[in-house]
Amino acid sequence: MSKSHINFLVSTSNDGKIHSLLSNSFSHFRTQHNFKRVGEISSVDDLKYYCSWAKENQASIYILGNGSNTLFVRKNIKSLILKNKLPKYINPLSATRLEVSSSALIMEVLKYCYRNSLDSFYYLASVPATIGGALAMNAGRGRQYGCTIYDFVESITYFEDGHIETLESNQILRTYRQTMFTGKHSKLILSAIFKFEKIKFEENPIVVRQTWAKEHQDNTAPNCGTVFKTANTQILESLKGISIGKAMFSAKTNNWILNKSQSPHFIIFLINLAKILHFLSFQKIATEIITID
Repeated sequence: MSKSHINFLVSTSNDGKIHSLLSNSFSHFRTQHNFKRVGEISSVDDLKYYCSWAKENQASIYILGNGSNTLFVRKNIKSLILKNKLPKYINPLSATRLEVSSSALIMEVLKYCYRNSLDSFYYLASVPATIGGALAMNAGRGRQYGCTIYDFVESITYFEDGHIETLESNQILRTYRQTMFTGKHSKLILSAIFKFEKIKFEENPIVVRQTWAKEHQDNTAPNCGTVFKTANTQILESLKGISIGKAMFSAKTNNWILNKSQSPHFIIFLINLAKILHFLSFQKIATEIITID
């Protein structure tokens, strides 16, 4: 089986909307799992159906964007995995305001902003996430910079409990790398309205960021980028190059795990090793990767 192959195995709902499948394409770690329950969200009605089904079958829900920050931890995944397949769109509301669907990729928005001379979250040009995923995780440049995607957000429209709601940016609960939408939930971000300022470019900020990423980020093997959102830098530095099986802490990029295995176990071992070292040193640690079982 090729690495990109997806094989539908069994239909588990009467109308065929929920399937079981074997795949390694749901996480950028490229680990392979038996997903017992998988569906696609193409409309709000789809999510209503899945929420009802999950309640009746006592199943947890996880809404998957592009899998850029997700680690599946078991061979058999029992959670209901819902892939965001809402129609993509970038609708200009004015010269500086955009309505963007949650399924649009970050890069698609950045290219629009650059073509139209708009300031934007260009520091995310190296992140292969959807807009919905970036909003759910409060994606940003780094704690020391104090800037995130929400610097440009006017409002977010989302679905929850059978209703469509809209919240202004200042109403959305969020902390560093986390929001009210993070993790396992039945909330689905549908779209967001962004406000950007006009700007004059001396160079292409997308190319600048991608050049920086090529120099500083290690993409020689499958990875999900930054692993920990809170950690001791010296401890993470001491782990660079440490490997177990076919997974290793990158020798090039701090706080970065590379994986060449179809199993998540080696990745989990390395994450737990970092946690133990922090525990023994009385240091705080928290993962940025979302773990799903």
